[in-house]
Amino acid sequence: MDGDWVDAERGTNSRRGLGFEQVGRWLRRRQGIERNPVYRLAADVWEGRIPVERAYQEVEKHSILNRLADGDLWELDREAARAAVDDPERALVLARLAILAARYKGFDRVLVDCNLRAAELLAEMGETREQELHLREALHAAERIANVPGQRRALARLARLAFERGETERARELLARQLDAGREDVDTLEDVETALLLGDLARGEGDEAAAREFYHRAGRSARRVGHFAGVVDALLRQVVILREQGDRDQAMLLLQQAQDAAERTIDTRLQVEIAVQAAALMAEAGQFDGARSQLLGALERAREIGDLTMESRCLTGLSRVEQHGGYLAEAADHFRELAELEQRLGNRSAAVRALLEAAEALIKLRDAEGARGLLESAAQVSETLDDPLLRQRVLGLLGLAYGALERRNEALECLMQALDDARRSGDRQAECRWLLGIGEVLLQFGETADALAVAARALDLAREAGSSRLEAEGYALVGSINLSRGMLRDAEENLQRALTIARAYGDPGEQLHYLQILAQLSVQAGQTPAAIKHLRQALEVATVDGSPEMRARLHGQLARLYQSSNHLAEAEEHYRGAVIAAEEAGSQRFLARALRGLATVQDAAGKADAAIETYVQALKVTEELGDRASAAILHYNLGALLYDRQEDDQARRHLDKAIEQAMMAGDFATSDAARELLRWLNAPGNGGQPDAADDLLLGEIAVSDDSEPLPDLFRE
Repeated sequence: MDGDWVDAERGTNSRRGLGFEQVGRWLRRRQGIERNPVYRLAADVWEGRIPVERAYQEVEKHSILNRLADGDLWELDREAARAAVDDPERALVLARLAILAARYKGFDRVLVDCNLRAAELLAEMGETREQELHLREALHAAERIANVPGQRRALARLARLAFERGETERARELLARQLDAGREDVDTLEDVETALLLGDLARGEGDEAAAREFYHRAGRSARRVGHFAGVVDALLRQVVILREQGDRDQAMLLLQQAQDAAERTIDTRLQVEIAVQAAALMAEAGQFDGARSQLLGALERAREIGDLTMESRCLTGLSRVEQHGGYLAEAADHFRELAELEQRLGNRSAAVRALLEAAEALIKLRDAEGARGLLESAAQVSETLDDPLLRQRVLGLLGLAYGALERRNEALECLMQALDDARRSGDRQAECRWLLGIGEVLLQFGETADALAVAARALDLAREAGSSRLEAEGYALVGSINLSRGMLRDAEENLQRALTIARAYGDPGEQLHYLQILAQLSVQAGQTPAAIKHLRQALEVATVDGSPEMRARLHGQLARLYQSSNHLAEAEEHYRGAVIAAEEAGSQRFLARALRGLATVQDAAGKADAAIETYVQALKVTEELGDRASAAILHYNLGALLYDRQEDDQARRHLDKAIEQAMMAGDFATSDAARELLRWLNAPGNGGQPDAADDLLLGEIAVSDDSEPLPDLFRE
């Protein structure tokens, strides 16, 4: 408060006058704001009894001023705030009358707040010039009485006006004065916004050090006042700078802090935004599992709040992360969901692009029929769009899908149309891609001479276009053609070229693909050590950039190769790795296969107790999957092991189960083997051994990418 009653004109007061004023204030409190003489003047203006200019003259009279104390003017300011909601012009009249009274009375604190109030009202009305006059008076009054909050508020609003006029330097000066006017430990929300804005200005001029200092201040002050959305804003701006500088570790640390701050707000959309940013940073660092986890959570929250735009962003990011991380089945599903969402939003081009991405993933997964359905739907929509490039891609992918379905003529027709479109548009990379597709179809149907000519032309185009990826695919196609002709050395040479190029441009998915083909080639040539070398290299790549499913598959393939070479310790090690990766992936199918392989290796190594325990685990998972054929062989193997240990009752129980499961699965060989062993087990005075009680092995063929259950093999 500005003290007791003050009369700026007279400077003195009598005891009688002071007592009268105290009684007057008491009466006004009892009778409401209507008893305030300034309020009555304003009411006369509103009701048209006097013009506003007359009211301004009246409020300067001693007969009114002598009856006012600072509390009366604060009351007028509060009333102006209430009136501003419904009638800003009415509130402005009241604020200006209070300003005149405060000016004559010398109530500078009231003068600051009422001028700020008037400036806010004028801002709503778009009156810039008068707004600045009120702000300057508020600033000068605040400076006279060292009112730091008032100075900062006035400077912030003057800076905003300068920005609106394009006076950036003037605005920067005012904002800097705003922060310098007081200590950091008394910063308000407005000061947090100012620090952020000054940081943005510094960053725009390339002064990243100054920008980060302003962002640090904004974050500290926002945290102190409990404004966690401001904390997030400050941290995200610093993350942008760190990403540009390549400091991903520090950027990730700040993003984690931003996530913690966002969780303390009720702003779900902000929480989703942070998760998307964190996922993007993780994906840049090749941490696809972590990025996927972030985006799955963000997607769920976006759906909870019904924000379709944010849901689209989450689905797009999630699908891309899954695509690059090797989660192709999941990527295909999410691209389909994205296509449906974009269709609902009316974004037909985006919907078609999402369908094409889903179809490409399904083609890689060898689900050509599923891809064909999506592509035919995309073709129908693309016909309604004036987008030749989109139509070209639809035709090309449809050709690849038809080729995988062994529909040669339709495949070549679509691919040739896509090729013609690419040539007309002058797109060398697209032309090369569809030529490679034509070569693959020709190879598939045994037309190797034509396929080789097409591959040679595609390689030339890839080099002309400067596309390392397409050049690698060209060499891989030539290698596949060599392989089909039995030219193993030439095949290996071309595949090694493809691998070298893929390593140079850093595509882990392509490296894994070529390494597995090379391993398969080595197996066909009877070179098991070379196959193991290629698969170990693939595992190194997958450990950094691959999905858990890929790691489980590679561990299984290595285990099978070691097992075939009678290196049982190494085989057991890799089967254990396959178990760990399968559990990480949450894949019961991979887990069942890994446990089955581990059990058979332990059995063969004479580790009977460990083998029995693993067989039981494998049986549990296999039966949960409903795989009766595999369960039958596991029961047989376990029964045979227990028979060897002379645990006849347990052996008999598992052999009976083996017969039951085998008959339901139509596996008569396993059923007959179990019956034969039971015959020996149940024979009176049994003391001999059956002629054929060999275990049955369930494992995956060493370098197959086939995800379907593989034929069971007998193990010596």
